[in-house]
Amino acid sequence: MKKTALALAGLATFAVAAPAQAATVIDLEEDAGTLTGEFTGSVRTAGAFSQMFTFFLPTSGTTAATITTIAVTMAGDIDFTSVTLNGQEFNLSANGFVEGGFIRLFTQPGEQTLIVNGTSGTNAGYSGVVTFAPGVPEPGVWLLMILGFGAIGGAIRYRRRKDVAVKTKFNFA
Repeated sequence: MKKTALALAGLATFAVAAPAQAATVIDLEEDAGTLTGEFTGSVRTAGAFSQMFTFFLPTSGTTAATITTIAVTMAGDIDFTSVTLNGQEFNLSANGFVEGGFIRLFTQPGEQTLIVNGTSGTNAGYSGVVTFAPGVPEPGVWLLMILGFGAIGGAIRYRRRKDVAVKTKFNFA
């Protein structure tokens, strides 16, 4: 009897496996020094959901992100319970037919993780945008850049003196 109960318990653990959650990669495109990417999510079944997105940043800087959803019917409404970027919470608007949120934070280079949690009706969707601006150069870099511009300006302004013929008279006694 014990063996049968243990075998059934073992089979039950495989029957109730948690759903796999693979992260969707956000593709960032460069435009005038900033990186921008869009993400979308759709929920097909009613109830709680959790979706994860990742993207890669080449250097440190400031990252801003927004997320929005607009419901056409009550059955397609999404209520965000939490949205985080690297563990930092988005500022979310109140629940309703139109919801959204935003965040702005300093990020380090490497992989970034965006997690969207909420409850939904059937056939609902949301979308968002991630924007990254690299940090300002260090003061030493600014100093070298300014000295370089000064040297270029000095080279442009400098004029060579024309050789002037000097006439001298020598008197020998």
